[in-house]
Amino acid sequence: MMGLAVVALHAMPGGELKAHDWWMNWRLDVFLHAALFGLFGLTSLIALRKGGESDMGCQGAWWWVIGGGMVLAALLEWAQGLVFPGRGSDVWDLAADFIGLILAGFSFRALYLMWPVGKKAH
Repeated sequence: MMGLAVVALHAMPGGELKAHDWWMNWRLDVFLHAALFGLFGLTSLIALRKGGESDMGCQGAWWWVIGGGMVLAALLEWAQGLVFPGRGSDVWDLAADFIGLILAGFSFRALYLMWPVGKKAH
C-alpha cells in the first residue's frame, strides 16, 4: 500500500502543485519526499524482518530496502520528467528519498531495539 501511495503522489499532475505556493517556494516538498520514503522504507523493513528465516529477509533487509527504494525513486523521478504532465525531475528529491530510506532503518531500530541487518533474534 505504501508503494502505491508513493507512485500515486509522484504521478499527480503538475497543475495540482502550483509552483508559487509557499511550501514549494520554501522547498518543503523535500520533507514530503523524505517522509514518504521513510514510511515506505519502514513498512518494507517490518515486512522483510517479520518474514521467514530467509537470508534475504533477515540479514540484508536494510540494503534491499535502500537499493530497491532508490531504484523506485530514480524511476519515478525519470517518469516525472518525461511522462507526467507539468512535473519535472529533481536531484534534491532523490537525495530526500535516500535520507528517508536511511531514517527508516533508524526508526526500525527505535521501534524494535534491533538494527534491520544481521541475524534475527530468536
